[in-house]
Amino acid sequence: MRILNRIVRWTDAGLRVEADPRHVEILIKEMGLGEANAVKTPGVKDREKGEHGEQPLDKAEASMYRSCAARATYLAQDRADIAYAVKEACRDMANPTASSWEKVKRVVRYLKGEPRVVYEYNWQNYEDIIVYVDTDWAGCFKTRKSTSGGAIMRGGHLLKHWSSTQQTIALSSGEAELKGIVKGAAEGLGLQSVGKDLNISYDVHVYTDSSAAMGMVARKGIGRVRHVEVGELWIQDAVNNKVLTVNKVKGEDNPADILTKYIDQGKIHQHCHGMRLVPEAGRPESAPATSA
Repeated sequence: MRILNRIVRWTDAGLRVEADPRHVEILIKEMGLGEANAVKTPGVKDREKGEHGEQPLDKAEASMYRSCAARATYLAQDRADIAYAVKEACRDMANPTASSWEKVKRVVRYLKGEPRVVYEYNWQNYEDIIVYVDTDWAGCFKTRKSTSGGAIMRGGHLLKHWSSTQQTIALSSGEAELKGIVKGAAEGLGLQSVGKDLNISYDVHVYTDSSAAMGMVARKGIGRVRHVEVGELWIQDAVNNKVLTVNKVKGEDNPADILTKYIDQGKIHQHCHGMRLVPEAGRPESAPATSA
């Protein structure tokens, strides 16, 4: 069946869900990359931008950039592997430059080589909600803002993922990671509330690879880290009252790593496998046809 043009298959093992393949096909066509070579990663970090990179796009180019970036953003809802790269590419919507266009082009060239990713929802027993969070502190060389990423799993099912730039500049890696934990906890409790509406009850467990942030969560009050916003410390009460738990995960095993920074192809495949995201080739038979 198709739901909002997403393809859903019912199998003996469970459900398989994937995005509408037309988004990738349209992006390749509109950007004129039909004959371009594919790349192995959706983006690379560039510390320096030359004068060419800061050259503003003209009106027609800016319109094309915004159109393609918006389509890529919609696709990223179903493609955790490109979520961070697309988020970075869309940060220049107001004043796109040549480097903005190159970021989108890089994502599309990656999609040429990885056109399909299928979410596997195999049958499983009762499971709690696991929220993996990660943060890249001061990762933006221009603004020094940090990126928070998260993935919500219920057993082997990926329910939601996000990659977002933090609104304020964190003064330490611990503060940045704490913001990431707070964001993940709020998202997890939100899904817990939805479950209660459906008469489904489960606990929420947040996993982070930051020992410093776990220390901030475990204590009572701000301690010596007075620069931390008081509005973020509700997480201490939530943990103390056993509303949720905050736990440690090894950095190399944290699937949220894919949502906060550019990583190599091996890590992309590792984390996608951990979230039950399976790359496939070809075009699904039940997919809607691309208009000429």
